Amino acid sequence: MKMRKLFVVLLALASFSACQEAPKNNAPTDPEAELAAITDVVHNFYKWYTYSDREHINYIDAKGELSKLDMAKVAAYHAQMMKSGFLSQTFIDNDMAYLKKYEAIWAKNKENDNEFPLSGMDHNRVFCGQDNDPKDYISGTLKVDLIGTNQAKTTKGDSKLELVKENGKWLISKISCE
Repeated sequence: MKMRKLFVVLLALASFSACQEAPKNNAPTDPEAELAAITDVVHNFYKWYTYSDREHINYIDAKGELSKLDMAKVAAYHAQMMKSGFLSQTFIDNDMAYLKKYEAIWAKNKENDNEFPLSGMDHNRVFCGQDNDPKDYISGTLKVDLIGTNQAKTTKGDSKLELVKENGKWLISKISCE
């Protein structure tokens, strides 16, 4: 009988503790710390992109009548970019959508990279230009628009960047040149 009462008491305590709301982390994020983290990601990505010993991967197959993507080389390019540690999978998804969009334009317009620059490929898509000075991208102040607690937008030079916070770390999710 004593064992039964003890069991009922333990069961009641377990039920009570299970019903307690887990503590929430409602601590407001420090905008200055978020700005510093975002700035570091942007500057360090451009440093990596400019000064790392990454291989230049030409993922455009211009051997035939029309240029097309060499998907194996696109995958190698994306894997290399992910190794930077500054990009999210969403960046890769956005970049792939961009490439596929322009591959369709090349087919429609019968474009070949051997004859003239392909639509959408006439500039560096990271710097959004041809003659940008990398030094302008690896330092300086950024104006950042925080969107909630896990998204942000900023501009660096001609590049418009979107960032997302994943697992407590800011990552670049899109670079657009429009």
